[in-house]
Amino acid sequence: MVLCDINPFLRYAELQPSVLSSAPLSCSYDYRIFYILDGTATLVLSDRRIPLSKGMLIYLRPGTPYYFEGQVKVLVLNFDMTRNQAEQKKPRKPSKDIESFFEDQVFENDPPLELSTLTVIPQAFEIEGKLQECLLHFSYPTAFSDAFTSAIVKDLLCYVARNATKQSELPDLVQKITLYIRNNYDQELSNTQISTAFGYHPFYLNRIFKNSTGITMHQAVIQEKMRIAKHLLKGTDLSIAAVAEEVGFSDRSQFCTAFRKYSKNTPTEYRKKNK
Repeated sequence: MVLCDINPFLRYAELQPSVLSSAPLSCSYDYRIFYILDGTATLVLSDRRIPLSKGMLIYLRPGTPYYFEGQVKVLVLNFDMTRNQAEQKKPRKPSKDIESFFEDQVFENDPPLELSTLTVIPQAFEIEGKLQECLLHFSYPTAFSDAFTSAIVKDLLCYVARNATKQSELPDLVQKITLYIRNNYDQELSNTQISTAFGYHPFYLNRIFKNSTGITMHQAVIQEKMRIAKHLLKGTDLSIAAVAEEVGFSDRSQFCTAFRKYSKNTPTEYRKKNK
């Protein structure tokens, strides 16, 4: 997915007057934006702790382990980047801990590169009005609210992407790995193969990649293969077997299993819906 293709679906918006959470780390099943309206707290991640204060905005991908330590008044948005799962109106409760998180229940997790990593914007006061407008439309919906909130969330995500680029939070090595995966999606890429190409131990390189993007290298490979597969299913008349071969699967059934797990549809069902 590229940034201009985002078509957000707002699943939930709420003003939480007093958020007080604690360990263990849990994971959400959709994208989230938190905006701190008042108070102080700490955002605890698997690899670091981030002090929070009034006016800060936090953008999280699905499956990012986190919890808040402290008490804050926060405005939260739960959303998808597309409308592919718009029939799922209610958000799923975050996992109670990392062990009880089921990745196959994630609504979607294929963001543009600019939105591939956790982003914290220290002083985001300028967009508070847009967040409040989203909350108003969600709380008191009209016939136009869905279109309005989709447009507002896209605007917010462009704001996040612009600030993420300024902060250069994605290390140069991770950017090179991402580009390598995109250039070699038609191969059966393993962590060992990727690590050999860059001269690092697989465990070390995978840890760096996951800390920066929130997903493993293997997950990034599958996401890229599925992204290309969706494009081919929608835009060509290639057989399912040919699409599987094009994205680096030697076995058609293995491809179909991976595609269904990723998109909640079989390749044939996806093609019928999107052709």
